Amino acid sequence: MGLTIQSLLQQHLDRFSQQHPLSSDMLGAAVRMRDCQTAAMGGHINSCPDGHFHQIAYNSCRHRCCPQCNCLARVRWLEGWKHRLLSCPHYHTIFTTSHDLLPLWRYNKDVFADTLFAAASQTLIELLRDPKYLGATVGLLTALHTWSQTLAEHVHLHVLVSAGGLDDWGCWKEPKKSCLLPRKVLMIKFRGKFRAMLLEKLDRGELVVPPDTSEARLRGLLNKLGRTVWNVKILDRYDHGEGVATYLANYLKGGPIGNRRLLCEREGRVYFRYRAPTQSGSDRNRQSVTSLAVDDFIARLLEHVPPRRFQAVRGYGLYCGNQHSRLDEAHEALGKALGLERPETEVAILSVEKFLESIGREDAGKCPTCGAELVSHGHFEPGRPPPLRVIRLLEQKRGVA
Repeated sequence: MGLTIQSLLQQHLDRFSQQHPLSSDMLGAAVRMRDCQTAAMGGHINSCPDGHFHQIAYNSCRHRCCPQCNCLARVRWLEGWKHRLLSCPHYHTIFTTSHDLLPLWRYNKDVFADTLFAAASQTLIELLRDPKYLGATVGLLTALHTWSQTLAEHVHLHVLVSAGGLDDWGCWKEPKKSCLLPRKVLMIKFRGKFRAMLLEKLDRGELVVPPDTSEARLRGLLNKLGRTVWNVKILDRYDHGEGVATYLANYLKGGPIGNRRLLCEREGRVYFRYRAPTQSGSDRNRQSVTSLAVDDFIARLLEHVPPRRFQAVRGYGLYCGNQHSRLDEAHEALGKALGLERPETEVAILSVEKFLESIGREDAGKCPTCGAELVSHGHFEPGRPPPLRVIRLLEQKRGVA
């Protein structure tokens, strides 16, 4: 078996945690990823009801950064959002924060991220409610990413924006132009809001000033950044938002890097694939290989563990998810405008059986001898060995050799 995040942590985490300070969130995530689907997580016995087959099944850690146990959660998230997304084109916008603010990010992840979500969403909603641009309320699906392809810190926000919205009279309104907004207008308004919100939180004492700077220097940096160009992108319009939602799903569940990108560990370094940035459109997805020292790789990986109970995906406007979202009204208005039938109001949660069938593993929960559904029993607590006596008793009872 090739190199995985789990095998890397199993080999190096104990030493790494003794030599490097880790927050409780980082250490907790690392331990869970290391112990995922092992006896340390506890488990149960799966048995054929006729005694043909017995299987020890260890529990998954279910941490959002674990690359080996989030496949079902990813598919369920995507299925839910595919159902909620409006049947209209969508724009993909990206708001990137200055790398000069990374020290502030490290010491204020919750507050910094909340501010980024608020500044970007308010900027888009306010501009698009202006009759000069659209004059309607749009749907926003926002997702925070904090990493680059090489796991370096790169704090940016992906926003999926509906191309059209609901006006004050409940009618669907199409965009006036093919371009969502003037990029410079969007950048200036976002930059101003984000800086103003950070300064306000600094005044109220809600921000921790990094130890290598002072409050006065931080204010000076924020003022200086107000005169620079920020990286705000408005990508080409997509016929539907499902493509971008699929892209986001691949990043939101499973952590910043998957096992498929890992190549090997050699001479104290981890080698992995990444997409090299190029100027050529034809080579945009060209794969390259880089390496990091083992400790640097683990440090970068754990730096992107989100704070506990932190929401990395949020909806605003028509997609805000509460009773004020008007999403059902928007679906109905859009259906009338396009002559489409209104979608179902509820979507069934994807079952484990349907999921296994969709990936070609429909036999995973069945007896390989008779095809009967396996029955779970003999649960055991984390850190305890599987109760093998249960299997022996069942074998004796069923007369299985």
